[in-house]
Amino acid sequence: MHEAGIDAAASLLRPILGGVFNMPAKRLLAHYKIDPRTNRLLMVACNAEDMLLPRSNFTFYEFDADFALVHKREFVVPDHLMIHDWTFTDSHYVLLGNRIKLHIPGSLLALTGTHPMIAALAVDPSKRSTPVYLLPRSPEAEASARDWSVPVEAPSQMWSMHVGNAFEERNARGGIRIQVHMSGCSYQWFHFHRMFGYNWMNKKLDPSFMNIPKGRELLPRLVQVSIDLDKRGTCRGCSVKRLSDQWTRPADFPAINPNFANRRNRFIYTGAASGSRRFLPYFPFDSVLKVDAADGSARLWSAEGRKFVGEPVFVPTAGRREDDGYVLLVEYAVSDHRCNLVVLDARKIGERNALVAKLEVPKHLTFAMGFHGFWADE
Repeated sequence: MHEAGIDAAASLLRPILGGVFNMPAKRLLAHYKIDPRTNRLLMVACNAEDMLLPRSNFTFYEFDADFALVHKREFVVPDHLMIHDWTFTDSHYVLLGNRIKLHIPGSLLALTGTHPMIAALAVDPSKRSTPVYLLPRSPEAEASARDWSVPVEAPSQMWSMHVGNAFEERNARGGIRIQVHMSGCSYQWFHFHRMFGYNWMNKKLDPSFMNIPKGRELLPRLVQVSIDLDKRGTCRGCSVKRLSDQWTRPADFPAINPNFANRRNRFIYTGAASGSRRFLPYFPFDSVLKVDAADGSARLWSAEGRKFVGEPVFVPTAGRREDDGYVLLVEYAVSDHRCNLVVLDARKIGERNALVAKLEVPKHLTFAMGFHGFWADE
């Protein structure tokens, strides 16, 4: 579809999405970031019509500590993408693209109002790589000769789930090496209509969908993406590898000490599956995994009995070491239908005395599965 045709389609879609579906013109992505170097809050929005067109519009916002907008950049990417999470470095905003395509039967059902708009989409596994868009954040990146609209193609096809951290360092070519710690799954496993086992048609949660027999490699896993750019911004190499060879079971929701965002970090904390359950062995998660990116070692804390855990959140303390702090998470006890707030000593994960406290959540706030949290000091 040519640009003129895309512009015409966008003009037709905007009043329909805004008027019939009450969708705002711009939608903020689920994840926001804090850059500890600049003490800025970073957010990104996309246009409502992007989900239906082979073009993606991204607007990045940076706010200071008083929530004043200090920086804004807009980019138009010539690709049909779904972005859930993203990351940044000093020089770039980093988008790991998930390629999608229009699902015509689902689109017609969505326009009738009987199906959600997500029914209009399908995954597009036609390319065996993952597009990584390095969008200029700094004046130096803006001035480079690199065409930011052309992605770096990571040599592994994966559906990007969540990002733990990204950082850049100078390389031997006089350019930079960008490293991203993230979770990704297979296009074969990802399912728009039953994400995390939730079926919107009957409003029931069935996590057995996420426990594919003999399909562990399709499920979310932790990886490191490395990209080498020369001083002109040209990509000279890109690789993808596991964050830990010691840990091969599913894991997702990577978190780090927020003071180490946008610089080299050593430890990553994630939700993980211990694999100890005969039924639902891989999801929901029942453990917190601590991975050491320096040597690939992995240490585990697991909930006891029929209990599941959500996303870990790191709370730093006054110590100088990166893992001086606590890991907070919500644990759901199936038999009691109650939630607990679990506090772990980050340094002791993998030891018997890692548990610091377990606080019962008021019953009216019970939820079986929750996602995404953030810790901010007052």
